[in-house]
Amino acid sequence: MAYDESLVGVALKDLPFSDLYLEPDGAWFKTSPSDKERRSLVDLSLDESLALRRRLQEHRTGLDFRADWEGIGLRVQRIETLEGDVYICRRLLDRPIEYSRLGYPPRLLDAMLSDAFAKGGLVLWTGATGDGKSMSQASWMLERLKRFGGTACTVENPVEIVLQGRHGSGSVVGTCYQTEVHNDSEFGTTIHRLLRAAPNLIMLGEIRTREAAAQAVLAGTSGHLVSSTLHANDVQTALERMKNMVRESGLDVSFLADALCAVIHQSMRMASYGGSERRVITVTPLVIAGATNETAIRATLRKGDFSQLSSEIDRQRRIVSATVESGRI
Repeated sequence: MAYDESLVGVALKDLPFSDLYLEPDGAWFKTSPSDKERRSLVDLSLDESLALRRRLQEHRTGLDFRADWEGIGLRVQRIETLEGDVYICRRLLDRPIEYSRLGYPPRLLDAMLSDAFAKGGLVLWTGATGDGKSMSQASWMLERLKRFGGTACTVENPVEIVLQGRHGSGSVVGTCYQTEVHNDSEFGTTIHRLLRAAPNLIMLGEIRTREAAAQAVLAGTSGHLVSSTLHANDVQTALERMKNMVRESGLDVSFLADALCAVIHQSMRMASYGGSERRVITVTPLVIAGATNETAIRATLRKGDFSQLSSEIDRQRRIVSATVESGRI
């Protein structure tokens, strides 16, 4: 375990952690989700970690929840192990990265703000755990609010980034309202209820159930712009997962084909530049709404054989990697 003398006397909230592991007999942290080194807590931060663990034990019984410590937000995952409960606390950010600094190619950034999305539909942000899906989704949503105004409502379990409030300046100001549900079974009913609030955009923390998938698709086909993250290894796997959940809900798969605006798959690694760590994003897009091949893409989606999309995905990857900063994909 790595021991860093410079951390002596450093408070827990000031540690450079992305993930904090509170074990029955100690604590350690990682500096980024991809960090493989076990970094020890010492002195003040170790004492505070014990106090935090007691607080989590006293006040929470769920497996996935949000907590606060000395002004920082934490997303907490409780794992029941053979030696006792382990609490994994991911530091929450008080704001997302600026949209222009996500690390996406400029042409893709431009395409994701297309007027074609204003008609409504479903945007999926896919990838593995820790690949920055939630950050990219939140950054994109706030950019739309700043540019186009309107109202956004979120459904999250738990809230990961603070987004509530007004965003924008001058005559164009958007508003975000964040809601938190306590288990995945509440997603579907909460989405349905929020439609009565007439939001222009609905952001879901993650689609995990067939009910949530069905309500997201139905909202997308009724003129609302819906966005969600989804765990998947690539674009086609994400589409297969959605197809299966939609089908299990009783909806025809054609609803999914009609609803989809884009599927953005990303992976992230941390790299050192000049002594500091930076996010390096690799992105694979399937933009549908406003794409030059939109009609053909939707026809392929209706057939349900997503392997046929490989050539289109490759085409879009090449286009967004080009130096041209604007134009249809």
